Amino acid sequence: MLKKTFSILLIGLAFISCEKEIIGPDISAVVNFSIVNSNGNDLLNPSVIGAITEENTEVFLLKNGTKVRLYQGNLDAPKFLKIISQNGKNVFRMFFDITNENFKDDRITQYIRFKDGSEIEVVGEFNSNKKNNKILQQIWINGTERTISSAQSPIVIVK
Repeated sequence: MLKKTFSILLIGLAFISCEKEIIGPDISAVVNFSIVNSNGNDLLNPSVIGAITEENTEVFLLKNGTKVRLYQGNLDAPKFLKIISQNGKNVFRMFFDITNENFKDDRITQYIRFKDGSEIEVVGEFNSNKKNNKILQQIWINGTERTISSAQSPIVIVK
């Protein structure tokens, strides 16, 4: 009888100790770019003269009409950008700062500023109900609407 009670207690404890899967908000606030010059040369390739690097590039946020440089040292991408290799190609990955106060309506405007002082304006439009999920739905590069693919293929920018 003691064995049976102990077994039932052990099985009961096993079920109680099972954790529920934690489901958080769905966040999609990243856009990938391929940046080339007018000759089609990959400007993210470090062997190209004048290559774009993480060190010589900054991301700014338009906040209350003022451009504010984005930097958070505790993040994996503290400058809100990463240059990575994806499927054998160089990709400029920019992260939107999706803090609620950065939205104007459903949009966030950020700027990629290069070493030569030139900039690219990137406007991201997110879902209207951002209470639980923040999902990038549309993007404009220097005022031109661009399509975001579900596979997150890089958007080509000619600089």
